[in-house]
Amino acid sequence: MSKDSAFSLPREEMRQDMAGSCSHGVNPAPLKDIPRETALTILCRAENGIFVDTPLAQARERMAARDSAFLLELVYGVLRNQTLLDWSLDQFSARPIGATDAWTRNILRLGAYQMLFLDRVPVSAAVNTAVELAKEHGNKPGYVNGLLRGLDRKRGAIKYPDSGDPVARLSMLTSHPAWLVKRWVSRFGAAAAEALLQANNRPAPLTIRTNILKTTRSALKSALETEGVRVSETTCSPVGLDIISSPGPLRALQAYRDGLFMVQDQAAQIIGLLLAPQPAETILDACAAPGGKATHLAELMENRGAVVALELEASRITKVRENSRRLGATIISPIQGDASRYHEGAFDRVLIDAPCSGLGVLRRHPDGRWNKAERTVNEHTSLQRRILENCAFLLKPGGTLVYATCTTEPEENEDVIAWFLSGPGNSFIIDDPRLSLPQSATALVDAQGLFRTFPRALEMDGFFGARMVKRA
Repeated sequence: MSKDSAFSLPREEMRQDMAGSCSHGVNPAPLKDIPRETALTILCRAENGIFVDTPLAQARERMAARDSAFLLELVYGVLRNQTLLDWSLDQFSARPIGATDAWTRNILRLGAYQMLFLDRVPVSAAVNTAVELAKEHGNKPGYVNGLLRGLDRKRGAIKYPDSGDPVARLSMLTSHPAWLVKRWVSRFGAAAAEALLQANNRPAPLTIRTNILKTTRSALKSALETEGVRVSETTCSPVGLDIISSPGPLRALQAYRDGLFMVQDQAAQIIGLLLAPQPAETILDACAAPGGKATHLAELMENRGAVVALELEASRITKVRENSRRLGATIISPIQGDASRYHEGAFDRVLIDAPCSGLGVLRRHPDGRWNKAERTVNEHTSLQRRILENCAFLLKPGGTLVYATCTTEPEENEDVIAWFLSGPGNSFIIDDPRLSLPQSATALVDAQGLFRTFPRALEMDGFFGARMVKRA
């Protein structure tokens, strides 16, 4: 198995190694291991369907940088390799670990992940901290100790599924649900599906968008480098920068406080370019929170005109306001409303970033693979159609509409567009967006004029976009 050592050893880890070498035969009281215990709590909550993003972000804010990085590594590492970890542990357990309680199950996963994937964590530390956690949670320290030590001794004897069943083999080795693996093997073939699944298990790049209302990409790059941040220019977005390393959280940077950039994946940046808004136009961003695309539209419009940022949930409108204020995008009007029912105004252009299954961003949200099911793919279809129909009515004749999602599946993408264009009295046609895009991004548009980053551009999130024009 490949190993990842791209984090520093946490302070608790170093203390434990030191405590283990104490003299005089005294056994000191075990120190509280905050990163591991926090990871355990978050993983148990994830089994109950809680998305880990919010509790993970809240916990990391209270930690030193080293502990914060270790916590992120543990939570995402276990979620990205959950099936493989369970399979490996089951080889040496009298009963499947799925049959034990959630605390014990996740303690074992945490220990196994450190042993099998993290070179810089000593096996003794991984086992001992797991046993200490088991004493407080799950009450099976002997079982945890014996199973993890057995895994360490016999890891070379782990047997994997037969290659004759590609779905079972890939589902286990890449830790993705079998229903999703089956879909991708059927669409792309076993070899291509394996490449996609493996790419899904790599950490997503941290990408930012230059706020061109205040600076240029070149100037932002220099400003960030002055603050000790290493960056590289994105290949497809003309305003994007990939963060290679940073001395601390991006929110602590002066460039962030000055509103010089917004965190946004390169694929999401290209969606704004698909719409190609112009200064002085009136734009509707139909599903706007947290405001990444709305602020990008305002930047492309030189802060002249009007952007109505429509959002259903009142609590999420706050994020739109905060981001607009920090970036200086003064033409944005956040409004609470239902995009499938909203009837106010007429717009030159409309962006629909539709609710979807989110299967294109699983690498950023690895818990999503375990709290989504195959039915999730079709759960949003009715809403997607209603939003598209309603917003099409709000568009002026000759106006441009972009329908976009962060999912990979045709039922939420091509099939929705095909349904919409084949409807009675349809007045829309697909408009080839390549003239609006940088040359480096035009290869992401197919012969039908549809934009896709999946499976062509694995360095980006999986996005889909269709640009349509309403005929007079």
